[in-house]
Amino acid sequence: MTSTTSAQGTTTHRTELLSQLAHEVLALRGSEAWQRYLEVQARFHRYSPRNVMLIALQRPEATSVAGFRTWASLGRQVRKGERAMSILAPMVRRSDGESDLLVVGFRWVSVFDVSQTDGEPLPTPVSLLEGTGPRALRASLERAAASFGFDVVLAELPAGVNGECRWARATIALSRATSPLQQAKTLAHELGHALLHRHEPDRARAEIEAESVAFVVLAAHGADATAYSAGYLASWLGDAGDPTLAIRRSLDAIQRASSEILCAMEEPTDSGSESSPPPSLHLVTKEAVALQTLSAEDEGQRRELSEP
Repeated sequence: MTSTTSAQGTTTHRTELLSQLAHEVLALRGSEAWQRYLEVQARFHRYSPRNVMLIALQRPEATSVAGFRTWASLGRQVRKGERAMSILAPMVRRSDGESDLLVVGFRWVSVFDVSQTDGEPLPTPVSLLEGTGPRALRASLERAAASFGFDVVLAELPAGVNGECRWARATIALSRATSPLQQAKTLAHELGHALLHRHEPDRARAEIEAESVAFVVLAAHGADATAYSAGYLASWLGDAGDPTLAIRRSLDAIQRASSEILCAMEEPTDSGSESSPPPSLHLVTKEAVALQTLSAEDEGQRRELSEP
């Protein structure tokens, strides 16, 4: 078999894997768990760009934000002593003889992040992966991260956040609270961000691509991430998004990033010569990192904020 034929076979196999993932997303949407997730997500406001900026200035790590009463209705209580974030809410009135509501001003209201609350877990369409996974999977992913100029560390992250790609320090942080297999999956996800999304303005597209990359990388090493990946993609697509179309739109990027990661995971040869760096290495060298944390993988809670 020629190298060209082999490469075509690999690409076809990965495309089939992604088609299977899209099918799992569609199947998930028919479940009771997905409906419960949508019901709870409907309780969270979609904040204006101005309020997004206000929240980011006050609590950059915020994920799911709501008022005191909304949290109480979801079975969660704001912890005593927590400092509220202030955002602007419209004041409206009905004009004389008209049915439409008019905005007549704004007022300051207090909101809190989920990390400031205790109580019933929020429903999520994802299931954290359990177990250790294939032997040396995480070690080989850490070798790939190093080849792209990133260190990998375990860290105490906010509840529901499994990992972060920290550009300013050329570091990928993984949650200590998750299993070795989940940490490996999250590392592959954050490597997808590192290779593809330094300047990507579309957060949903970035998350769909990064999770698809992670799914392919783990599948190539015999690990099934469907329990997590299907729900994660569904949460970013929403109830109407077409997973097949979204994956097809990003297929080239997913294929390219997963191939680079898988190549970098291979054991170094004994030839003594260094292999050529992957094409997108220039995006992630320590000299070129931007002063920002691009994004963090969370447990299916669709973020209202772009992280700084």
